[in-house]
Amino acid sequence: MKKWMLAIAVLFMGYGANAQNEVLGEWFNDIKSSKLQVYEENGMYYGKVIWLERTTNLDGTSPRTDEINPDESLHGEKLMGKVILQGLKWNSSDKEWQEGTIYDPKSGKTYECYCAMQEDGSLYFKGYIMGITWLGKSTVWTRN
Repeated sequence: MKKWMLAIAVLFMGYGANAQNEVLGEWFNDIKSSKLQVYEENGMYYGKVIWLERTTNLDGTSPRTDEINPDESLHGEKLMGKVILQGLKWNSSDKEWQEGTIYDPKSGKTYECYCAMQEDGSLYFKGYIMGITWLGKSTVWTRN
């Protein structure tokens, strides 16, 4: 009986480890205009831009930069390679990644965020401000 219970406990522990790493890999944003690589570093999850549909700025100059950021000092930052998802931590009881931030290049704003794997294999993100989840917006990423 003890061996059987131990086997079940090990199975669930293994599932939790695999579940938290489901986020790893390449993802398209909601409109497939960019691709992001999600990776793990020191127990936290990050995402950087690895492909852009439009590689030039609105004026035709290249490479594409963060030209619409409200902070003009950031206009020269390249979007390719930019880390836009930072510091997510896996919460096994809620089965989601929490306590991170996500940067929206369309608005130039950074939001607190959490994300969760949906049944169809897509990744649901909720970005919010001031710790209030209904003050923000959501997006869904799909696997490459």
